[in-house]
Amino acid sequence: MADYDHIVVGAGISGMTSALLLAKQGYKVALVESFPLPGPTVRGFSRQGVHFETGIHLIGGLGDGDPLDTYFKHLGIGDELVKIPFKEDGCDCFRFEKQENQVCLPHGYERVRRTLCQKFPAEQKAIDKYLERIRTIFESSAFLNFELDFSLDSLAHDETESLRDYLDSITGNQELKDLLCCHTLLYGTPPEQAMLSTHALVAGSYFRSSHTIEGGGKALVDAYLKQLKKHGVDIFCGKKAVRISHDEDKNFRSLLLDDGNKLRGEICIWSAHPASMLRCVEDGAFRPVFKRRINELQETVSALILFGIAETPVDALQGRNIYLWPESDYSEVLSGKTDMGDNAIFLSAGQTLGRDGKQSVTAIMPYSFDKFSKWQDSSLRDRPQDYLDFKTELKAEFEGQVLARCPELRGKVKFIDAATPLSLRDYCHSPYGSMYGAAHTVTQYNPLPATKVKGLLLAGQSIIAPGVMGAVVSAYLTCGFIYGHEKIHEELRCIYNA
Repeated sequence: MADYDHIVVGAGISGMTSALLLAKQGYKVALVESFPLPGPTVRGFSRQGVHFETGIHLIGGLGDGDPLDTYFKHLGIGDELVKIPFKEDGCDCFRFEKQENQVCLPHGYERVRRTLCQKFPAEQKAIDKYLERIRTIFESSAFLNFELDFSLDSLAHDETESLRDYLDSITGNQELKDLLCCHTLLYGTPPEQAMLSTHALVAGSYFRSSHTIEGGGKALVDAYLKQLKKHGVDIFCGKKAVRISHDEDKNFRSLLLDDGNKLRGEICIWSAHPASMLRCVEDGAFRPVFKRRINELQETVSALILFGIAETPVDALQGRNIYLWPESDYSEVLSGKTDMGDNAIFLSAGQTLGRDGKQSVTAIMPYSFDKFSKWQDSSLRDRPQDYLDFKTELKAEFEGQVLARCPELRGKVKFIDAATPLSLRDYCHSPYGSMYGAAHTVTQYNPLPATKVKGLLLAGQSIIAPGVMGAVVSAYLTCGFIYGHEKIHEELRCIYNA
């Protein structure tokens, strides 16, 4: 049995951030990860000398002085990262295929405004309203605007206006509304369900700045690991949490691992999916209504992912991503149940060249877990043959869609592998392979960090918001309950003003 001040379960972005934040304060911290290496959904992988990204395709809010830049500096990893900006004249290219129309949105609010006004000259008033509302919401949070005095009020879920309702209130131009909804693909919630605040966090971060990192997700994970080691965090990889124990007063006491090792501590932060935590708590720890609420959380959609190699870099994907949009209904697309020809596809290229100048290309399509439910009892390294056959068929169909709908890739990219919703389920530890954890909607109340077991706290993108930014902010929120929100905020403010 080992004693710690704090234990963190899950070594994704939120878990590594939480462990590092606490260790920097002098606490003795343990970080537990069931996969053999930390950051399993972020670090990516290499095949044939080429690195493939699995989580870092586009990072918003990383420009100098932006929120994520400030957070990374506070964590001590900012100097380890080499930021690569996307193209200023268009980092997100949306292709509305049925209209044979393409709009490339840049980063930088004024550039975004000019681009939208050039495309929709009669909608300047609506465009100005939209951008100002996104900026106002983004900058009203003390977690994103360090010039504000700290307050938890902005986290209260009292929002009733969806993204679709808001857009309907400012314009009747459907083409403009479709374009302004495209970023919902990056957090997996359709416009009629998406909270305007969640949309502002995601889209607003990209409007501020859009970057990737030299070395991709692996470089980010390596930067975290360097600091975690420096501050003495004990990392238990390949170890699964199986039992959370508490005393008769419901104070957290220990975490049992699947190898029989028991870690004792004052606080446990669970940064994996909240539903996986329920399988570890003792009977009676939570009321049935809370357990039902967690188990019934609406998930964001899962995906099919293709991994390809370009012999030479594809010009159309240098410094930008491409969204193939067939103009199907957003709800249908983000249910993952549409036919492939009517489904959206996100295309991105790796920013680091492999040997011989080769480059990775990734294609992502929303896809429902339902078609894989018959194999849900299988594991990553123990899939039955009928699953493998089905995966091969889907890979071929998906590849045909990509090459037919993005001609720039024909003859230049060879797709070598694929991931399915089952793969995402096993790597992300989410029940149905969701890309962004539990959805943040106008009708769903996601859990807050505190639980009824004192000292057992929640973090992760299911708690506050999706993506790298959401995972980092969630960790800071949760750790604020341990060593003080105001103290953390003042530290961030000092870095921001330096």
